[in-house]
Amino acid sequence: MSPLGGGVDRHVRDVVAAVARPQVLWHVGERAEVVEGAGQERRYLPIDPARIDASPQEFVRWMKGLGIGLVHLHTVVKAPRRRAEWIARELGVPLLVTLHDVLFLRRDAFDFDAPQADRAWTGEVEPVLRQARAVLAPSTYVADLAARTFKGLAVDVVPNGLEPPEASRAVPTARPEFLASKPDRVVAVLGAIGAHKGAELLRELPAHLEGSGIGVVVIGYLDQQIYPGWQVRPHLYVHGPYHPADTAALLHAYGAELVLFPNKVPESFSYALSEAWDAKLPVLAGTGGAIGERVARHGGGWLLPEGFGEREVAAELKRLLSPASEEDLARVKSSLIPPDAARVPTLASMAESLDAYYRRYAPAGAQPAADPAAIDALLAPSLDSSLFRAELAHLADLCDSSGSDSKRVREWETEARRWIEKLEGDVSTLQEELRREFDERQRLARELAAAQAVAGVANRLPEFVKRILARLSRARG
Repeated sequence: MSPLGGGVDRHVRDVVAAVARPQVLWHVGERAEVVEGAGQERRYLPIDPARIDASPQEFVRWMKGLGIGLVHLHTVVKAPRRRAEWIARELGVPLLVTLHDVLFLRRDAFDFDAPQADRAWTGEVEPVLRQARAVLAPSTYVADLAARTFKGLAVDVVPNGLEPPEASRAVPTARPEFLASKPDRVVAVLGAIGAHKGAELLRELPAHLEGSGIGVVVIGYLDQQIYPGWQVRPHLYVHGPYHPADTAALLHAYGAELVLFPNKVPESFSYALSEAWDAKLPVLAGTGGAIGERVARHGGGWLLPEGFGEREVAAELKRLLSPASEEDLARVKSSLIPPDAARVPTLASMAESLDAYYRRYAPAGAQPAADPAAIDALLAPSLDSSLFRAELAHLADLCDSSGSDSKRVREWETEARRWIEKLEGDVSTLQEELRREFDERQRLARELAAAQAVAGVANRLPEFVKRILARLSRARG
């Protein structure tokens, strides 16, 4: 597996927890690898890839001692793919592959709304798929796409399962600052929302929701805002990172009535969709990818038009949350109340399906009998600077870049604060000048009114009185 985490890591951890077989996780990066023994006493073994290449037989003997009977590859990224092929070949064991996303089309597939196959890349990926005993996918969408890309390839569907909620888990709450300005109607977005999941659309959406009483809360975070807080009050709020087990409770704590999926790049399955439906909430999503496929197949929501943007999303949210759509919204909500394992697959069903493949291609054999001394002999050389020198250099480059970026950000923040203080001072001075100007105008207005009143009275006096007053005025002058 790749060490990048995300939904694939979640899937693998679920497999380890639910499938009653010994598991070894091999995290493969470009510069370093870590073997994780999954068990009651989890152990992490950092390994220098160059050492494997230099002394492959030592590692083969060690892996044979682990009793490995099958290799299950969970990514088509080059480094993990090559390592999986090597292990399967050296041990003479079957290889399974799960296509968790559309990266089999091209290495930069996430940069495109509708990625097209890069033939040079698919040419690299195809051999490992052809040699696999079975190729799996979490949805019909991915399975069909892979079968079209690699002609004649058989791809079986094993949906990702959702683990049951923990009854003992503390109930999370909504952020107080959101509740203090809570909109009348709440729409939720789930997960880490980057550009490929519609972050830019969400930033533009508030301008089209003004006056609607609709607010969007991101239970998760945006690519440009990880911390909790309002992005645009009262139409876009970011909750921040959260534990997936808290999804349903957070949706209800925020009072969400609908879950929005503004994805641009097609999803391969979407745990978030399962979690929304598990919380008995309908969804609004695009037609592309596995999300559109699942909504079209199981109901539980509405689909946006092709090529949708923030205007179309805002219009549909206003329609669905209007009084005229109350019955339709209630109908879809009620359809989600009965449990449906096809709509929301369970972790148990996923584990049962995978274990069937494992039993078929790798019957349980002897228990692992790894030699601790052999492990230490392999581990010790990998803990010296040969493994970490390149990583430290790479980290230093990142830190330098990050430090420069952080320095620039701090400089911008300092400059921004100076400008804000100056503007606040200028505004305060202007307000004081306006106040004095207003007071002066009011005084002049009162004096003018008084003078006009006196002039009015004087004009009504007899002529001889006017002459007397004029003489007195000249005498005083």
